[in-house]
Amino acid sequence: MVTILLTDGEFTGMIRSLRERPEVRIIGFLFSENAAHRTMLDQWYIAPSWDDPEYIPFLLDVAEKEKVDFIFPVVTKSLELMVEKAQEIREKTGAIVVTSSASAIHTANNKAELFQKLKDDPSTSGYITEFDVAETAGELHEKAAVPCIVKPVIGENKEGFFRVVTDDAWKSAFLEGKSGGLLCPSLLNLLDGSSRMDEPRLVMPYLPGQEWDADLLVIDGRIVSATVRKNLDMFGGLSACTETAEDTRILTACERIVRVLGLQYLCCISFKEDADGNIKLLEINPRAMGSIHVSALGGNNLATRLISVLLSESADLDFRLTRSGIRTSLYYDITPLPLGDKE
Repeated sequence: MVTILLTDGEFTGMIRSLRERPEVRIIGFLFSENAAHRTMLDQWYIAPSWDDPEYIPFLLDVAEKEKVDFIFPVVTKSLELMVEKAQEIREKTGAIVVTSSASAIHTANNKAELFQKLKDDPSTSGYITEFDVAETAGELHEKAAVPCIVKPVIGENKEGFFRVVTDDAWKSAFLEGKSGGLLCPSLLNLLDGSSRMDEPRLVMPYLPGQEWDADLLVIDGRIVSATVRKNLDMFGGLSACTETAEDTRILTACERIVRVLGLQYLCCISFKEDADGNIKLLEINPRAMGSIHVSALGGNNLATRLISVLLSESADLDFRLTRSGIRTSLYYDITPLPLGDKE
């Protein structure tokens, strides 16, 4: 029996993938007892928030009690804490935190540092579009040329993501009830320019072309499994209609980025095409991804292959690419149910 702890996030895709190994026992940290995916777990706990001082002591208690073998951090913002505490967790419980190095995680999570590092390397500079960083509302107003996108330097899914459009475009969208996620110069002008934002914002051009994702399994600096996905429609965050594809541009870009950053184990790299069809980096999630089950649907299960590597069951590290043409829909993995006093 292998016991795995998934921490703090929407992770039904990971659960479904791991279920292909019947001897795997899955523990999960939930934000609420009403989280729908609790029914898919062998055991679950309502954990403190990852930034609560009691979080690590709570995790240590659970890992020891449940005899956890491997811990997969799921939430982006908790990754640096988890890698910082990985050695302590292993010494006290024997559980291994499955993650990239501290430096790789820090760079991947901070989009401004990520873009700058890849822009400075000749092998990856072509994948980086022009970008800027704003820390105050005034800087954002000054730097947010129309059209562009604005998002937190460190963020989760589409939290804090906005597209800046013209005033007329915003007015039309508002009248149609479709102005969510949109900003315009007039709205930005209403803000006190000296106000500091709680998180610096990355400002970059709006890219009009096709969006791509690559779900990767990296072992010792080499991609051994990959699922390249073409996003056909996006509804926000994890919700999307997606189709697997074979595209050498995406794989080549991923190989170069993985090498520059030193990524390890599971990660997802996202791109979008510019007006000329050139692929440009959007972001990197250096963790187990919500879309990982798409690989399992194609017979290239990233999660179970990683477990085999971690258990030293197989020396087969030949590259595997998920077959093209698998079309599926991904949706948010959680359904909070505010029950109140009555059920």
